[in-house]
Amino acid sequence: MSIDQLMGSLQALEEKLLKKNKQMAEQLFQSKLKLKDKEDILEKGNRGRGRGGNRRRGDRGRGSYSQRKFDKSNLNSNSSKGQGRQHYSRSSRERSNNDRRNKVEENANYAEKDEESGDSSLFLACKGAKTCENSAWYLDSGASNHMCGSKSMFVEFDEFVGGDIVFGDATKIPVKGKGKMLINLKNGKHEFIANVYNVPNMKNNILSLGQLLEKGYSILMKDYSLLIRDNHDKIIAKVQMAKNRMFLLNIQTNVAKCLKLCLKDPNWIWHLRFGHLNFDSLRLLARKDMVKGLPYVKHPDQLCEGYLHGKQSRKSFPQESSSRAKRPVELVHTDLCGLIKPSSFGKNNYFLLFIDAFTRKTWVYFVKEKSEVFDMFKRFKALVEKESGYYIALRSDRGGEFTSNEFKTFYTENKIRRSMTVPFTPQQNGVVERKNRTIINMAQNMLKCKKMPKEFWAQVVECAVYLSNRSPTRSLWNKSP
Repeated sequence: MSIDQLMGSLQALEEKLLKKNKQMAEQLFQSKLKLKDKEDILEKGNRGRGRGGNRRRGDRGRGSYSQRKFDKSNLNSNSSKGQGRQHYSRSSRERSNNDRRNKVEENANYAEKDEESGDSSLFLACKGAKTCENSAWYLDSGASNHMCGSKSMFVEFDEFVGGDIVFGDATKIPVKGKGKMLINLKNGKHEFIANVYNVPNMKNNILSLGQLLEKGYSILMKDYSLLIRDNHDKIIAKVQMAKNRMFLLNIQTNVAKCLKLCLKDPNWIWHLRFGHLNFDSLRLLARKDMVKGLPYVKHPDQLCEGYLHGKQSRKSFPQESSSRAKRPVELVHTDLCGLIKPSSFGKNNYFLLFIDAFTRKTWVYFVKEKSEVFDMFKRFKALVEKESGYYIALRSDRGGEFTSNEFKTFYTENKIRRSMTVPFTPQQNGVVERKNRTIINMAQNMLKCKKMPKEFWAQVVECAVYLSNRSPTRSLWNKSP
C-alpha cells in the first residue's frame, strides 16, 4: 500500500469517527488537522470509484486525500505497460511529506469574554487533542475559570449557579453548577480546588492559571516546563510541555465517601410535623385523641439535631407567675420581636405577640416598622373584646412602641388597665418572653431542618403559633389553648 493510499484510508476513518461521535463539547476542545494546499486543482472528471473524492481512475483506497502537483523534473518515466501510473523519486516524496507537515494547521474553537453578560471565557488551542481521562487537566492561561465535565468528581456542588461559555461563533454552552473538588497530594494530604464550573459532556478538564494567580499561586514557564509555587514559594507542581505544546497535569481526585441515613420512622415524622414538639406531648395528644389520625408515638433513642441548634438560651425565665388570671383577656401579655433580617417576603421586619394569661392562646401580627404596633393593638383589642365580651388589660415592657403618646392617649380614653415591667427585667413579663423563645426555637428548627431560605421566617413563625395553640400546655394542666 502506498503512502497516498494509507493517508487516504486514515483520513476516511477519521471522518467516519468524527461523524459518529460528533458532539458539541468535542468541537469546542478538540482540534482537527486539515491538509491544505493552494495549488490543489479539483477537476470534475477526476472522480473515481470508492469513497475518495480526488483520485484518478483505478486508484484504490477509501480516503479523500487530495492529489497534489509535483515538479515534473522529479518524475521518472518508468511506467509499466498498461498501468498508466507514474512513479516519482524518493526526494519528491520527502519534499511532499514536508509540505504536508508545514501545511498542518492547529485549529481550535475559542471563547470570548462577554463583558455585558459576565459569561466565562475559554481560549484553548490544542493540536490533535484527544479525550483525556478524568485525572488529566490542561493548564490554560486563556480560561477564566476551572472547568470539569464530570459532576461525580465534586464533593460540594451548587446546582443553582448558572451562566454560559460564549465562543467565537456566538454559540454558547451552559454551565450547570459550581463546586469544590478534593485532590490527593503526593505527601498523602488533601486539598480543595474551589470554584470549579461543571460543563456537561466536557472531555478535557481545564485548570485556569488566572484563577490560580488570584489564589496567591505564582506561575513560571521556563525550559519547556511550567512551575506552580504556593505563597510560601514551595513548588507544588512541575509540568513538562507535551509534544503538542500543551501542559497536561494529572490530578487524582478523591470523592468523599459518606453514608447518609434517611429516617422514615413515623415517630420522627410526627415530631417534625408538630414543629419539633417534645415526644411526651405527642404521646399525650395521641392518648387523649386530641388530634385525629395521630398514632401512638414512641421516644427514639437519639436527639434531634435541629432541636439542639434552635434551643439555645441565655438565661431561664420563671415557669409560673405569682398570680393567675380568672377570666379571658383579664391580662394580656405582649411583646415585639425584631429587628429580623433579612426581611420576610412581605417586607416585614418584626412580629408582635399577644398571649391571653387565662387561656394561653397566642395571636401574632407582622409589622414593617415599630410605628405600626399601635394600629395592630387597636385591631387586636377590638377582636378579642368582641369575642370574649370582657375588657382588656395589657402588660408590656417599656419599649418605645408601647410608651408613645398615641398609646398613652388611647389608654386614658378607653380606660385600659396596663402594667409595665421594670427596665431590663424581662422576667416580669415571663409568659410572653417564654412563648417568644418557644416560637423562635420552633421557627429556627423548621428553617434549619429543611434548609429553607431565611426569608420564610414569617410563614414559619405563623405556623409555629398555629401549632403552639394546638399543643398541650403545662399551665392548663396539659390541655391545649
